[in-house]
Amino acid sequence: MKRTVFGLAAALAILPALASQRPGVDAFFDAMAIKAAPGQQARFVAGDNVAGYFEGFTHASAKGAGYVVRNETLFKGYRTGGAVENMRADAIEQVLPYGHRATYANGATEEMALLSKKHAIAIRVTGTAGSKLFVKPLLPAQGHLTRDADSVVFAPASGGSWYTAVAADRPVDIDNSGEVRTRAAARALNVIIAFGSTADQARQRARTLAAGDAIGDERLARHSALTRSSLTTSDADYNRALNWAKAGSQLFVVEEFGTGIWAGLPWFRDNWGRDTFIALPGTLLVSGQFDDAKAVLSNFARFQNLREPRDKEYGRIPNRVAAGDSIIFNTVDGTPWMLREAVEYIQYSGDTAFAAQMYRLAVPYFEGAIANYMDQDGLLVHDSADTWMDARIENKQPWSARGPRAVEIQALWYTALQSGAYLATQAGDHARAAQWSALARRTQASFLKLYWDGRTMADRLREDGSRDTKVRPNQLMLVSIPFDDFVAPSVQAQVTRNAVSELLYPYGIASLSQNDPYFHPRHENPAFHHKDAAYHQGTIWGWNAGFTVTALNRFGYQDLSWALTQNLGRQILGLDTLGNMSELLDALPHENGQLKPSGTYAQSWSVAEYARNGYQDFVGFRPQLMANTLAFAPAIPAAWSHFDAVLPFGAGEKIDVQFKRQGSSQRWRLRIKGNAERKVAFTFINPDKSRSHTEFTLAPGRDAVLTLANGKASLGARRLMVAPALPSFAATIGALHFQTPKTYRAEDFPMLQSKDVLKGIVERNEYR
Repeated sequence: MKRTVFGLAAALAILPALASQRPGVDAFFDAMAIKAAPGQQARFVAGDNVAGYFEGFTHASAKGAGYVVRNETLFKGYRTGGAVENMRADAIEQVLPYGHRATYANGATEEMALLSKKHAIAIRVTGTAGSKLFVKPLLPAQGHLTRDADSVVFAPASGGSWYTAVAADRPVDIDNSGEVRTRAAARALNVIIAFGSTADQARQRARTLAAGDAIGDERLARHSALTRSSLTTSDADYNRALNWAKAGSQLFVVEEFGTGIWAGLPWFRDNWGRDTFIALPGTLLVSGQFDDAKAVLSNFARFQNLREPRDKEYGRIPNRVAAGDSIIFNTVDGTPWMLREAVEYIQYSGDTAFAAQMYRLAVPYFEGAIANYMDQDGLLVHDSADTWMDARIENKQPWSARGPRAVEIQALWYTALQSGAYLATQAGDHARAAQWSALARRTQASFLKLYWDGRTMADRLREDGSRDTKVRPNQLMLVSIPFDDFVAPSVQAQVTRNAVSELLYPYGIASLSQNDPYFHPRHENPAFHHKDAAYHQGTIWGWNAGFTVTALNRFGYQDLSWALTQNLGRQILGLDTLGNMSELLDALPHENGQLKPSGTYAQSWSVAEYARNGYQDFVGFRPQLMANTLAFAPAIPAAWSHFDAVLPFGAGEKIDVQFKRQGSSQRWRLRIKGNAERKVAFTFINPDKSRSHTEFTLAPGRDAVLTLANGKASLGARRLMVAPALPSFAATIGALHFQTPKTYRAEDFPMLQSKDVLKGIVERNEYR
């Protein structure tokens, strides 16, 4: 037995055995199900993971877009019944990641599933004994009908491209509208509506799926994907919200333009470079879907700008890949985000061979960026609307200028250079590795001199070199983006204090301080302005909460971030789209404190960041397989008495974790399931909010119990060496609280004093 696991027998008795089984399928989905209030018509969505999605509403048979593939609606909804029709408005209805189910007072039930990667929908209805059952698909206009013994196929209507086939699991009659009715009394009826590019393809899909258990198979597949990683805490509501965030983020993973991640529904159904790589860790890395993560990275690399003769966007990946549009490259941060996530993928998966492919992408990117966008200080310059705050007035002047040197772009540039240096080293190109490392150091040295005055961090440098000190959340990405310290922790702490104190509400972080004259309290406020005027001038973006949690947890303020996380969880489970998050919220609540969602009704990076926070910032797991290390930097909320986690890494490996709080001590029970011995590095928070570091080696298949208490660490009965990792900045940061949102009164806000105030300022070139 390894020395690191000697003396564990007594310690192992402290905690119950690690759970080796995933939760059962039925129990898992029963716990996840979101019950709609009686009569509530709430939106829910599911994805087919190819090129389509379903939008429906609870207690309604045909409200919502239905099943949409590209720009065609293939299926609007359905009705069911036996001797009489089941009235959806009267049902007890539950939303599930793949669709929904309804239960009726007479005992009848129905369930609908959008089948992943099948281009098909399955519907199951049950009834009482002695009655025939029917399912009536609500289909848009159809072309010519053909039928055979067990199915019907509709040709596409004029302008359409999809054939629609309807089949069932028992003898039925199918009429010319597609309604399916059993020929004899039945307790259950399963109906498949399948789609294809040819009649034979649609018919074969429908028959094959009808012959099996399509809904049962879908539940098994989704359960497998959602439980590949897991985190089950002492807070049941959080557990449910976290699983929904994982499910919600995975619905955006599609194959339409090669493997990618849609940005949002309904109108951002494209692969956006920046959005994709912000969403990637929470969507695919913490969930252990490493093959998909690699496919997303590889697919985007295909679209890199390698045009000759070279233009100013040479080496960039696209801002957007979309059907029918020319690929556009107007983003300064898309490629830096991609390089960062390429290295993070390698750290999670151990796939060092992939570095060669990403190195080939890095070379032209840095050639183009250095030639066209790097200034004399080593900073990256850019257009005023080429950051994530990218709205323009009629595609001209930026609503919220952030050029030519935005704060988070410099952090991304630094991290991109570091990532490039690693990729070059792996490729044996030590000259470029040295060059890019030197540029990273130059950027780092210049940054503080130009952006930081000892008290406040500039959001950007203007064209004249002056500091724009509007209080925005972007400065928090100085804490969350780099792999190491781009700026000193003492500066990070002050940045965290400044941004959080001014911007953080209980329900999200504002894009601009409510005390700023440019602040817009509502996104859609047509009496006063176009919605894009408010897009980045106070409106709350869901994904910004992600890097806010990261910053707070780093410095031991996890109880505040936990309160924010709980509020975000309530949004996922009950606000607007059930099981997902909108793109935006109005900065200030409406009447009676009601939050007003806006923008897209489901946004990938919003739910992806929520999922990422659970695994990377609360549990603190970030594998570093390039150093054969499983790294933990946990920040466990005081409200968590215990949790169990399954954390995947490598090629099919995982580490099972069980945490239990006992008074002032924490006990972590760990077991690797794999073939290799790994170093485990723990950087843990002390009572004074400092962090300490300890390390040990863990052999696969053996339990180890780590005890942390009062700055000390033990593995079983053996005391571990502990070293300081981060001093406490509690005195610098102080007590943090949520900002109190102002009351909405138009007369109190300069931007609402007349029509289009901000537009006039921008068009007169008076924006500062």
